[in-house]
Amino acid sequence: MILNFQAFVDESYSSREFVLGGHIATAEQWALLGKEWERLLPKFGILAPPNKFGKTYHFHMAEMAMTPERMERVQVFYRTIENHVATSISCRINLDDFKRGQERAKQAMFAKYRVQNLNLGLWANPYFFTFRVLVDQFHQRRNQLKSIPPDEQVDFIFDDKVEKKPILEAWDGYLLRAGDKIKSRFGATPRFENDLQFEALQTADLWAWWIRKWYEGWKEDDGKSVPPQMRDLNFGSWYGKKRLKIALSANEDAIAGALENVAIQALNDALDLGISFEPRSYET
Repeated sequence: MILNFQAFVDESYSSREFVLGGHIATAEQWALLGKEWERLLPKFGILAPPNKFGKTYHFHMAEMAMTPERMERVQVFYRTIENHVATSISCRINLDDFKRGQERAKQAMFAKYRVQNLNLGLWANPYFFTFRVLVDQFHQRRNQLKSIPPDEQVDFIFDDKVEKKPILEAWDGYLLRAGDKIKSRFGATPRFENDLQFEALQTADLWAWWIRKWYEGWKEDDGKSVPPQMRDLNFGSWYGKKRLKIALSANEDAIAGALENVAIQALNDALDLGISFEPRSYET
């Protein structure tokens, strides 16, 4: 039986952290959650901006965090996620690490290959970089997930962003390089939808916001792999129940190594074609 798994993902960022986060469930589970979410919105949500979908209320975590009274209502929405979704996913980069990683990659390419003024193109965009880490690492680690059978495909749906055009343009090239094993685990081409039309994206907004908040309050030298509050699902005045959380994170070393590999691949492609190496954007 085909279960049709779907991952809804949204972003949250500040001057320090960039996060993509969301949840994975079957289409049937999402339908049940959606009905419950819509029932909660008039009482616990907030007024939606004027929109073409005719939505009067929505959930937006940044707006919920504006007052203590609104923050108290967040628990109602999170409990609904707990009741319907078994797996959550996130990918995070520290933006200072991201800047330093880019500089290290540029220095390495000059030292090893005398490439000057390396233009990382799309890879200098934190959304694009985090998107690639998330989809790459998720599918490479699928065998570790008990909640999603390894032979089931997963469709990814993201909040609508300007980055969608270059991502979609690069998608076919990405699948070509991914190999048959990884390619078979992807469902449809990623979609970018409006969160007023797809309430599941509002659940992703909740998760991404809290992931960012937990990382911002964390000192990485405490010997833990993730922030203790994230591990314990500590939302301040209340706790979440134990559940499966896929937490991906790229530190400075990983970022520098990944960007150097991208640049090397672009260099090899240019040499194979017998043309000069002038990196712009990479579709690897």
